[in-house]
Amino acid sequence: MRKKILINTYYFYPDITPRAFRAFELAKEFARQGHDVTVLLPKSDYDYRDVCQKYNFSVDFVAYSKAIESANTPAMAAEPTIVKKILRYALRIPTYCLFPSGRSLKFYFYAVYRKLKKEQQAYDMVLSIAFPFDTHIGAAMAFGANKQFVSTAKIADYGDPLYKNPTLPACPLYFWIDRFIASRFDYITIPTEKALSVYSSFKSEEQIKIIPQGFDFSEIRKSNYQKNAVPTFAYAGTFYEDIRNPTVLLENLYKLHQKGMDFRFMIYTKTGNPNNMKLINNYISLLGDKLVIHNMIPREDAIYELSKMDFLINLENLSESQAPSKLIDYGLTGRPIYSFDQLNFSEETLIKFFNADYTLATATDLEPFDIKNVADHFLKMSTGAKK
Repeated sequence: MRKKILINTYYFYPDITPRAFRAFELAKEFARQGHDVTVLLPKSDYDYRDVCQKYNFSVDFVAYSKAIESANTPAMAAEPTIVKKILRYALRIPTYCLFPSGRSLKFYFYAVYRKLKKEQQAYDMVLSIAFPFDTHIGAAMAFGANKQFVSTAKIADYGDPLYKNPTLPACPLYFWIDRFIASRFDYITIPTEKALSVYSSFKSEEQIKIIPQGFDFSEIRKSNYQKNAVPTFAYAGTFYEDIRNPTVLLENLYKLHQKGMDFRFMIYTKTGNPNNMKLINNYISLLGDKLVIHNMIPREDAIYELSKMDFLINLENLSESQAPSKLIDYGLTGRPIYSFDQLNFSEETLIKFFNADYTLATATDLEPFDIKNVADHFLKMSTGAKK
C-alpha cells in the first residue's frame, strides 16, 4: 500500500556524512518502492530540482539557512589563539548543554518545531534522523502541538546517542532531553546493538529497533584491482582525539619508515576541520611522501578509489554505543580490512598485511546493509506503531 512518508533530516545529499547517506538512500528507496516521500531540510544554496526529478521524491525546507560544505575545496582553519582556546574550554560544557549539536546549529530545533506544528499534510510515517539532535527535539515538540499530521508511526533514528555520548561533555540535561524525545516518538532506531543499553533507559526494548546503515549496491563502481608496487593502504573518515585517535598507527608507521620500510598511506578526511587535522599534522613532515592526505570526496568516488588499495584501515571507536559505518563502504570495495582501536594495535598484524597475509582481515557480511532490506524494516513499523 502506498504510504506518505516525511524524512526530517539536517544532513542530506550532497553532504558527505553517514547521516546524509542514511537519509538520501532511504528517500530513494522509499520512492522507488512507490511511496510518496518528502524530505524536510534546512534551506541551502543547493538546487534539488534535478535530484528530485531523478529519484521521484520532493523536498521541503525549514526556515533556517545552511551552508553546504564543498568536498573538493579544503579550507584549513587558522589555529586559535591561546585566549580563544581558554574561552572555548571554559564555555564548552555550558554551551553544549544549551546547544547539544553545537553553537553553529543553535535554535535549529525551534525552526523545525515552527515548521511542523503548522504542517497540514497527514503522514503515515515521520522519520527523524539525527545528528544533529535538534531534528528530534524539534519534531518531538511539534508532535505535542500538532497531533494530526502523523497517523501511524513516529520514528527517531539515531546515529550516536546524546546521553552518554563520549564526544560530548557530561551534561545532566542530556538525560532529560533523550527521555523527552523517547516519550514523543513511537520507536527509536539505532544502527548497532552496542547502543541498546543506552536507549533502554528511555524506551522499552521492543520499541527500539536495530537497523543498520543501508546502501544501493547497484550504484557501486569498483576498479580492477592490481597489486601496488609498494604496500598501499587507506583510511576514509574523521578522527576524534578521545575515541578514534590515529596516533598509535602513525607512530608505528613512522618507526617502520625509520627502519627503511616502504609503503604508502592514503587518508581521505575533513582537511578543513582543525580538530581533525591536529591529530595528523605532525606526521605529514615526518612521513613525507609515504603519507598522502586528501579532502573528503563523494562516497561513490571514495569507494572506487579505495578499491585500488591493497588493504584498508578501520580505526574502531572507543565506545560501547558507537560503531563506524565505514565498514559497509569498505566491504563494498572488496579489499581486506585491518581493524583495530587506539588501545589495541598490533605492529605484527600490520606487517602481515604489508606482506599480503590477510588471514586476520575483518569480515563484513553486506546483506543486512542492502537498502531494500533496510527500507523494509522501517516500512514494517509504519503498519501500526506500539505506544
